[in-house]
Order: sequence, then C-alpha cells, then structure tokens
Amino acid sequence: MSKLSAIFVSVLLLTGLILAQKQTDWVNASNSPEIQYRVQLFDDAKTCYLDFRDKKQGKGYTTFDAAVDYKWIDPQSESQQSMKTKTENEHLVTAPTQTGSARISECSGIAEIKVNYIQRH
Repeated sequence: MSKLSAIFVSVLLLTGLILAQKQTDWVNASNSPEIQYRVQLFDDAKTCYLDFRDKKQGKGYTTFDAAVDYKWIDPQSESQQSMKTKTENEHLVTAPTQTGSARISECSGIAEIKVNYIQRH
C-alpha cells in the first residue's frame, strides 16, 4: 500500500510541475488604488490571465474599463529583441464573490494597467 501511495504522490508532484504557473500578489492599478489586479503567467503558454477586484466593492457589481499595457513577443520571432509593448482594452465586471477576469494572448508580462469609467451598482 505504501508503494502505491508513493506513486500517487509522485504523479501529483509531476502534474504540478507540468502545470506550473506564477501568480503575482494583488497590485493597484496605476491610476486608481481601489482597483487591484493580479497576473497568472503559465511558463509555456505565452498568455497572461488577469484577475481584477474592487477594494471598495459593495453589495452590487462594479464595472470599469482597463487599458492593459503588456509585453508582447512577435510569435514569428522568439528573439527578446522583438519584444514590444501593446495595449489591450478590456471591459470588466466584478462582484462581491467573484473577481473580473481577462486573458491576453502572446503576453509575456504586464507593464501597466489604467482603469476608467468605474461604476459601482
């Protein structure tokens, strides 16, 4: 039975390494400290997954627009010299029990996020 347990634990550890991700702490948007975001980067996916929350979240929803400046690598060239900054505009909704989320392809990191048109319902 202990040999079976050791195999099970090894499989779990290998699965964790394969699906390894890096998640940042919550960071304030550059122009609005009450809106925060965190980034999840998957090692080989070249995609940024963003979660947003409103520190002043009431009982209703919060909606806002976010201009996400991110580091982009041209998929045709894997050279670091081809890294550029692009902007993606996202419309987000947060709730008391749920963060807002966004997914940006060909992303290797977030440079800055600015939010506009914050409305609390």
